[in-house]
Amino acid sequence: MVNKCCVVGCTSNYNGGEVVPVFGFPKDDDLRKLWVRFVNRNFWTVSKSSVICLKHFDENLIHKGASAKRFRLLYNLKPVPTIYPASIETASLPVMSVPRKSPTKRIFQEDEYQKFLSNDVIEDLNSLTVADSPTGFIFQI
Repeated sequence: MVNKCCVVGCTSNYNGGEVVPVFGFPKDDDLRKLWVRFVNRNFWTVSKSSVICLKHFDENLIHKGASAKRFRLLYNLKPVPTIYPASIETASLPVMSVPRKSPTKRIFQEDEYQKFLSNDVIEDLNSLTVADSPTGFIFQI
């Protein structure tokens, strides 16, 4: 039994249709929500057999095997389906955007501006050396 693509308007792997490789929904909650939003079905929930076919992903998100029969998604690139079937009018579909991560998952950097200002103080021009000049610049006295 071949799993059928769950995207609205897609007929991949249906009777008489083209047989296309499919991918199961990711376990990462943020990525999974984006996939569910792309499916665009009212009152629908993901099941173990829910899949999205190869046709809905950009080529740069897919790794083709040596035999060209095996495909896998590059999950380190956070693959989100973005290509709707030609039979669907895309003007009525929601615009896909990647939401911001929750505050608990964000990585905060220290304020580098204050650190730069404290390190950028020149007390005396005679104390400057070649090590103080940025790479790619010529140091002249």
